[in-house]
Amino acid sequence: MAFAGSETTAISLSSIFYYLLRHPPALSRLLAELDDAEQRGHFADATPGVVSWAEAQQLPYLDAVVKEAFRVHPAAGLPLERVVPAEGATIAGHFVPGGTIVGCSAWVLHRNRSIFGADSAFFRPERWLPSSGCEEAGEAQRIAGMNAAMFHFGSGSRTCIGKNISLLEIYKVVPSLLRGFEVVGSGREWRLWNSWFVRQLGFEVRLRRREGRGSREGFVE
Repeated sequence: MAFAGSETTAISLSSIFYYLLRHPPALSRLLAELDDAEQRGHFADATPGVVSWAEAQQLPYLDAVVKEAFRVHPAAGLPLERVVPAEGATIAGHFVPGGTIVGCSAWVLHRNRSIFGADSAFFRPERWLPSSGCEEAGEAQRIAGMNAAMFHFGSGSRTCIGKNISLLEIYKVVPSLLRGFEVVGSGREWRLWNSWFVRQLGFEVRLRRREGRGSREGFVE
C-alpha cells in the first residue's frame, strides 16, 4: 500500500499535538521531561536538535503520550473486514459460521473500560505509567494488558507494513520539535472526516522558537 507509514503517521502526529494542546498539564509534563533529559546530557545533539530513536526510548512520559494518542485516535476508522472460510472458524473461543463477515474497530476496542479504565473516553497519558502506591506486579500486568489490546496498527500477520517506519518518525519528530519550538494552537476544535482514515480538518498551529533558541516563527496546518 503506497500510503503505509505516511498518511497514518501524519494523522498520528496531528493527534499527539492536538491532544497535548488541549491538555496543558500533559504538555508541561512532557516539556519538563525533555528539559530534564537535556540538562542531564541525555541528548547527543545539544543544539537542541534531533532526538535519536534510542534516546526517545528512554523517555517514559513521551512513550505514554504517544501511546495514548494512538489509543484515542487510531488512524483507521473502519474495520479491515474478513470473510470466514466455508468450513467456519473458531475465533476467541466462539465458532463463527462460514461466510460471516468479521472485523474489529480500533476505535471501539481502544475504549473498552474493562481494559483501559472507566475514563477510557478521555486522553490521559498517565494510564500508561505505573501508579504510585500500587503493587508493582499488578501495575505491570495492567499495562501489559493495555499494550496487548492496542489495535492501531492491526495485529498478527496483518499488522501494518509501515509500522516500524511510522514509530521511528513519530518518536523522533515529537521530542525534536518540542525541544526547539513552542507549539501554539488556535484553540478551536478540529473536525473529523472518516474516509477509512480518520482525517483531521481545521487543526492549525504556530511554531515559535523556545526562549533562547532563536526567534523564527512559522504557521503549520
